[in-house]
Amino acid sequence: MGENADSHPLIVPRVRHYLTDVLNVSDDQRLAWIQHWPGLQAMETLLAERAASGRFCHGDGPTFADICLVTQVTPAQTFDVPLEPYPTVMRVYETCMAIPAFADAHPAKQPDAE
Repeated sequence: MGENADSHPLIVPRVRHYLTDVLNVSDDQRLAWIQHWPGLQAMETLLAERAASGRFCHGDGPTFADICLVTQVTPAQTFDVPLEPYPTVMRVYETCMAIPAFADAHPAKQPDAE
């Protein structure tokens, strides 16, 4: 689940603003750049082939791996990355988001959300 750091800049407004305001990247170019990075295929493969995957990434209780998974899916959803190829990832994501602590931590619910 080491890919979680890869998607973090995609959701951070100052990184997106740098692309647009400093590098003069068009909205279409910025979206293409963002959509290039999600690491969901690696997660899907790991979850699908490991017997330890349960309701969550590793069994039936949330772990750090689930936090990492959520931080991959959130920017993918925000930037319209197709998620149909990742049914196991999305099943775990939905299980996580049913927990208030996960749902309340969503970037869209934060005071600085754009």
